[in-house]
Amino acid sequence: MIIYHNNINYDVCNNIINTFEELNKKKIVSQTLHDDIRIFGFEKVLDKDVANLFFDIDNKASLTFFKKRPVYQTLMVNKTFVPSDKLGSGSGDGWHRDSYLKKQLKTIFYLTKVNIENGPFTYLEPKIKFFSRFYPMKTRLSADADKKLNFCSNKTSITSDKPGLGFSIITNYIHRGIPLINGVRYAITVYSDINKKIDFVENIKI
Repeated sequence: MIIYHNNINYDVCNNIINTFEELNKKKIVSQTLHDDIRIFGFEKVLDKDVANLFFDIDNKASLTFFKKRPVYQTLMVNKTFVPSDKLGSGSGDGWHRDSYLKKQLKTIFYLTKVNIENGPFTYLEPKIKFFSRFYPMKTRLSADADKKLNFCSNKTSITSDKPGLGFSIITNYIHRGIPLINGVRYAITVYSDINKKIDFVENIKI
């Protein structure tokens, strides 16, 4: 369900954050949720070798999970923060799964330290993996889904005391970024698909 990767270099993390903030100041963003700002197509503004580093890691994860390489990959960088009204829903806008039909994978690297107050990626570990990949048959779930779904045995949050932690996870299972209590969380995510181009992603236009 999850594979961990070696931490990426601190300077790489900082350079990505700085580039993100330059684009954010220019209002070059793909999506702004209440407490989550996202820029898709980030490979357009990264050094090619750096972008390929993330894509290669995702390729290996896809081969491990699905025995297939992705046919499409893109990078998304996001910034989650504590909103002024303190009513954030976290990265991904609450409990969800990316799909309940097709196999789905994400490779994520934290660009900052992430403790339990900084909005860690959190997933519900199922008791019966095949069954809970499909049930309930919807992508968006209620805010108390972690308490209602009794077929899920554990709620696991991924934290790191250093920037650069990476992991690949099957996102058919239910997950979210927990709303932040303190600080800011930056992350870079490889969106990939083993079958086709992802049609919900609106890339930045540089």
